[in-house]
Amino acid sequence: MKSILILLAVVLALPNFIHKDISGESVYVQTERFVPGLTSIQTVDHLEQFIDRAAAMKQIKPGSEAYTALIAYIISCRFYHGFSHWKLNENWVAAVGEKIFGYGLSCKVQPEDIMKHPYAASSQQALVMMELLRRKKVPYRKAGFPHHYALEVMHHGNWYFFDPNMKPHISMAQRAHSNWKGYNDNLKPFYDTAIHPNLSYQFGNGQMAHFGPVNEVPARNARLFQGVTGFLSKCLWCLPVIVVFSRKKKPYMYAVKPVNKNFTPVAPLRPLYYA
Repeated sequence: MKSILILLAVVLALPNFIHKDISGESVYVQTERFVPGLTSIQTVDHLEQFIDRAAAMKQIKPGSEAYTALIAYIISCRFYHGFSHWKLNENWVAAVGEKIFGYGLSCKVQPEDIMKHPYAASSQQALVMMELLRRKKVPYRKAGFPHHYALEVMHHGNWYFFDPNMKPHISMAQRAHSNWKGYNDNLKPFYDTAIHPNLSYQFGNGQMAHFGPVNEVPARNARLFQGVTGFLSKCLWCLPVIVVFSRKKKPYMYAVKPVNKNFTPVAPLRPLYYA
């Protein structure tokens, strides 16, 4: 039993030393607006500072419509499309779980974690943009489609559509919710079909977008799941080790000499008295 537990501990610890994305890494196909030099920006703080410097050079006021458009543009340059996943050495429980069950269990949802990759899916790029907007106190909400994810941002009481991942050719006036009215088909003319030939799959046909709550911190359940599985990935191997060292040894049995049942104890001697 002891050898089995030690072997189990080794099996549970081994993935933490394997630097591999078993769900597959995305490759840049040269069709997107991607600037490889920007991949050196690997935290949201540094991305915010970069955008602020670019805004200052262009004399764009933080929190303005132009500033939001700049955020979307720089994010579209920072990432190319592809799901960023947890590697085995980062969170092998989530990685193996996705390989077995699917459901995007190892797709990263924390903006700081997404920033470690040169690629991110539509939902992941939107999550990074939401984090930046939250820091600037600009209202936003999710815009969900059948197989796509974008967002709307509020300026002066009006909602405006932004999609840093698929990069539509669209003016600020055309972004207004009052222009496209939540009908997915109204957005399709703004996308380059040479780059995005599957618009009917991504947006559906004759369907309306689903909007999330204002300023929602999205993917709460996924964040909790990945936090727990990340902890388990690092600690599960300890359990069989603890069992090995906590097993109590049987107490040593000392030999006891049998008692003679026919033994009659001698009466105690009376004390002697001398006159």
